[in-house]
Amino acid sequence: MSCIIRINEARPILTDTEIEIADFILENKSDVINDSTQTLAQKTMTSPAAIIRFSKKIGFSGFSQLKIELAKDLSNDSMAFDNLLDPNESMDSLLKKAYQSNIQTIEKTYGLIDSRVIERVVQEIISCRNIYLFGIGGSGTVCEDFQHKLLRIGKTSIYYADTHLQLTVVPNMQKDDLAFFISYSGKTKEIVTAAKWAKHMGMKSVAITQSAYNDLGKLADMVITIPIEEKELRIGATSSRLSSLIVIDLLYYAIARHDKEETHKRIVDTRKIIDEIQK
Repeated sequence: MSCIIRINEARPILTDTEIEIADFILENKSDVINDSTQTLAQKTMTSPAAIIRFSKKIGFSGFSQLKIELAKDLSNDSMAFDNLLDPNESMDSLLKKAYQSNIQTIEKTYGLIDSRVIERVVQEIISCRNIYLFGIGGSGTVCEDFQHKLLRIGKTSIYYADTHLQLTVVPNMQKDDLAFFISYSGKTKEIVTAAKWAKHMGMKSVAITQSAYNDLGKLADMVITIPIEEKELRIGATSSRLSSLIVIDLLYYAIARHDKEETHKRIVDTRKIIDEIQK
């Protein structure tokens, strides 16, 4: 059931304060999905506890899940496939649409990021023996980007583009390894299967996906959520890829700053060896 429908159906059991929160959310849907409980509490002149109680009263586990479901509602109202690719519009118009789409994705992505989850994931990446990356298609591209970044600072990561190889490595992972899954839908069969095996083996795992409550999200120990902006029928993994890359960049910065001097040395050395073949 959509978030908007839940809010409207719950009105008879809401207090006056909760009705004010409900009205504010419905009138400012695009802004609310980027707000924290503290920010929304300030805007509605209530309290973070009131925001959480309201979220649970209408059937969600908390404010984070409410925002995820609200983003789904907004996605259903967003720009249609045929409107984005209008053959009669000018190139300038297309440029403006693409620009606005990317800016919106960036803002929504940062609005959903929980710094506490990022910090926890970073500590796991730093302390693990190896990090195994799992992703297919557009998500696979993100895995490759992350692997290249980690390689430059001396962190061992393993990624295979072949899906069978991705599945094959799971039973051979060790307890001090980390499984890192990327799937926008959270329903990709191969990725979910790998996550099930990792959980069964007691492996620590991270997921970048659109919800902590989808098939993948329920299996991972740590979930970094990204905005729900793409429909089932889409041109390609555009917004989801950008959101995932934003998360990967943030993780990379946080890992690199952990030992700034060592990071600098490794980057200088990798630059030197590349320069050597370009002379």
